[in-house]
Amino acid sequence: MLKRKPLAGHAWWLLGISGIFSISVGLSNTFVNVYLWKVDHRYTSIGWYNFAIYCMIPLTFLVAGWLAKRWHSVATLRMGIVLHGLFYLIALLGGTAAGRLPVLLGVMMGLAAGFYWCSFNALSLQFTALGTRDWFYSLNGVMGAIAGVVAPPVAGWLISAEDRWGGLSGYHWIFTLSLILFGCAALCTLKLHANARRGQLKMWSALQSLARRPWRMILFGCLIYGLREGVFLFLIGLLMYIATGSELKLGEFFLLQGVLSFASFFIVGRLVKPPTRLRYLGAGAICMAATALLFLLPISARLLMVYGAVISLVLPMFLVPLQGFVFDTISQLPDATTYRMEYIILREIFENIGRVTGIGVFIGLMTMSPTALAISRFAAALGFVQLFTWMLIAVGQRRVGRTPSGPAGKPLLQRATARVGR
Repeated sequence: MLKRKPLAGHAWWLLGISGIFSISVGLSNTFVNVYLWKVDHRYTSIGWYNFAIYCMIPLTFLVAGWLAKRWHSVATLRMGIVLHGLFYLIALLGGTAAGRLPVLLGVMMGLAAGFYWCSFNALSLQFTALGTRDWFYSLNGVMGAIAGVVAPPVAGWLISAEDRWGGLSGYHWIFTLSLILFGCAALCTLKLHANARRGQLKMWSALQSLARRPWRMILFGCLIYGLREGVFLFLIGLLMYIATGSELKLGEFFLLQGVLSFASFFIVGRLVKPPTRLRYLGAGAICMAATALLFLLPISARLLMVYGAVISLVLPMFLVPLQGFVFDTISQLPDATTYRMEYIILREIFENIGRVTGIGVFIGLMTMSPTALAISRFAAALGFVQLFTWMLIAVGQRRVGRTPSGPAGKPLLQRATARVGR
């Protein structure tokens, strides 16, 4: 068994920032969709909010990447955290008036998320190396799971307690707490010191990398997975709230998911190694598809609870190796150090094409037939798309294994000691 390489100090600081950020987002972001629902009770409003987010993220990645190449990624990470705080400040001050402008809110969240994730991805690639990325991204998943254990139940209790007197005052409390935590995360970025590689953003060079089959297969795999991810990131929580009518119950639902995700991410992170990544990716994809069959049954709070519990256990089996494939492949592309940012942006563009397409279909479906039956069938169908992601990556990796590369003439799979991504 290969001995696991230790993480660098900056990688641990980045994980700490990610943990604080995840708690802050967990307090508020999981309830933003419910907040919009309570304002006008339309599925399409939530759809347009998320549609605007994922339209803005790739555009913001380009801007953030351009700024990072001229400055450095720590500064743009800080900007992303500050923009998240600004989003919740506007939601706090704007109240229900802001809730009636879902597209505007989505654009603002897309700006904030684009700056944060562009910088986080670039820094995680810089602060980790082959052999450490599986562990880093599983620990990042653990951080997110801890946030899922702590934040939603606290927020759900606070909202339920405050809203007994009417209005949306509980949301004001959690938005305020999020602002404070974003401030703490911004202060922690002072501990990060990244190597500044100033230059021009050259997306044409990134597009030329599509000629490499393994990378091309990964990009199209991310696009296909984005079809599912864009919708499921908001749909399951919203359906649970509609089924129970209680933010407290929704918080308990996320608590269950957080506990199970914590255990699963930690175990998967210990088990996944470069030679077994594709095996775990396939197992996760198949289990996710089997779980999606639950949506063929009538939607109820109990069914959603079962689905949430099972998907929390199996999703890390898919995500951890997928992240490894993405970022290790980036690190092995030509001039990876020079064009690291361009490759990260290209990946995000492909994934968000999938997200926007999936949400666009959801909006169209809810416009024509806003029924529980239509939602359940759509969710069941989306639950199978990651199988195609697995197939595409498998095809690309088999080609890598047969193709010599590098001065020693060894296949890439033999030379790599680890492969991962977000």
